[in-house]
Amino acid sequence: MKGIINNWHNISVYLAGAIFLIVAFFVSNELQMVLLLSAAMLFLHFFEEFGWPGGFPFLAMKVMMGSDETDSTKWDVNNLSSMFGNWLSVIMLYILPALLLDVKFLTLSAMLLSVAELVMHLILFNVKEKTFYNPGAITAIFGLTPIACYYFMNIYQPGLYVWYDYVLAIIWFGVIFAFCFRSPLYWNLGKKEGYPLTEQSAYGFDRP
Repeated sequence: MKGIINNWHNISVYLAGAIFLIVAFFVSNELQMVLLLSAAMLFLHFFEEFGWPGGFPFLAMKVMMGSDETDSTKWDVNNLSSMFGNWLSVIMLYILPALLLDVKFLTLSAMLLSVAELVMHLILFNVKEKTFYNPGAITAIFGLTPIACYYFMNIYQPGLYVWYDYVLAIIWFGVIFAFCFRSPLYWNLGKKEGYPLTEQSAYGFDRP
């Protein structure tokens, strides 16, 4: 089991491939395609962040957590907490909406994450670090963003939603993010031994 968990970012590539095949051969609903393709891109996104080139944990510690600690063994993050947070978030924010198309606010919440990924990887991280690239930028900008644009240009219609759908979408997004990445469970998983980040996963090409 530890071998699977410590290679979760590599396994994510195969999960993305499986979703692409499912969409290609079994899915005909346009909205369902958008949601599942977004999920597949997020799995590839995880590989870019933690596999190759990797380095997202160090970036997140600096920019999102405001930490100056450069020793990855002292971070409350490991492969177990990373797999938990990232895989659960894609299930709850993309795969669940694809299965419950009639629950409209779930789709809005999924698109909210796609927009958030674009803002973080195109603007926030690059401005903070004074860079032109950051781990996860390629899949966020050239993967998630075009799919989200297709949704807003071809599927989204304001008349399909009422005001509280937008409110519920924001609340759902916030609750899932908090549970997956800020909850006591997440932090406790990050302290468990046996699931260390590799140098490549932790730092990528930005080694201190």
